Amino acid sequence: MRFSLFTVVDHYEDGSRTLATRYEQLLDQIVEADHLGFDSFWIGEHHGYLTPQLALACPNPAVALSAAAQSTQRIGLNTAVANLSLRHPLLLAEDYALVDVLSQGRLGLGIGRGSYPHEYAIFGQDRDESSGRFEESWEIIKQAWSGEPVTFHGRYYQVDGVKLNVQPVQKPLPRYWYSAMREESFAALGRAAQPVIAMPHLSAESLQMMAKLSHIYQQGYFEAGGNASTYELPLVFFTCVASTRTEAHHRGREAMLRFITHQHHGVDIQHAQHEVHVLEERKQLWFGDPGDQIQLIEQHQAVLDNRHFVFWPDFGGMPFASVRESMRLLAEEVIPRFRESGEKG
Repeated sequence: MRFSLFTVVDHYEDGSRTLATRYEQLLDQIVEADHLGFDSFWIGEHHGYLTPQLALACPNPAVALSAAAQSTQRIGLNTAVANLSLRHPLLLAEDYALVDVLSQGRLGLGIGRGSYPHEYAIFGQDRDESSGRFEESWEIIKQAWSGEPVTFHGRYYQVDGVKLNVQPVQKPLPRYWYSAMREESFAALGRAAQPVIAMPHLSAESLQMMAKLSHIYQQGYFEAGGNASTYELPLVFFTCVASTRTEAHHRGREAMLRFITHQHHGVDIQHAQHEVHVLEERKQLWFGDPGDQIQLIEQHQAVLDNRHFVFWPDFGGMPFASVRESMRLLAEEVIPRFRESGEKG
């Protein structure tokens, strides 16, 4: 069983903290996660402003992960996800190969096409082309990481005999995961025996539905000859842990309401409160004391086999002290219940 952390580095222009402070706290969080024994730390890639006061402020996770590599020892440094459709694949291959070199082989590359149309408009691209650009980009990146010159002639990219000047440490490829949201994606990626990461709040209306998607994926994965020893399905959950259930719910709901109202410009508080209630009913908001977290993990383990939980404690302008408390309580009082004594991340 693996346990990790995630953030989209959401930044609110309300004077609560500067962007420099936001990034300083992000790097501190990764260092603390390394000390506490989390398996990996995932960062999302986003561009521009989602709404007038909200930016998901990590346009290039490779930069942040490279910085984190210098202050950490063992934790995986991952993306969730790197958008392969927006930048030239050779630039992506260079950036993330350098992360793997600087971290001595700790890169984990979650890959996808992004979910916000405005990000494509920023770069003058048509989002309808994103699937084709993604497929071509990933093929070029894999070829570039082979160490051999790349020649590729597709619809969107033309490459003639280019060899990268930096190669990743991990061979034949760094660890990677596809992002999956819809049932057909879980099924297709399972049949291709490809690794997947998912966010239940974007994919499933209930724990039972998430269990169905997990089963569809796992069945296809093993029927296609997927490696049983490396199988996992990392699932990402909004998380707030405190010493009391009351305090955790207060902090978590306040941050979640802020996240929702800023993410969807013009949404009123009543709609946001309804959204929070729906996510709680679906068991997709993990707010509570350590005992509640243990119960939620056990409830999921009882109906699906994912083997990797990814906690998202840093959302909605959550105070940094609260983020660190969630991390500490998870590491000290929750995770040890699911790991054998002496097991390393």
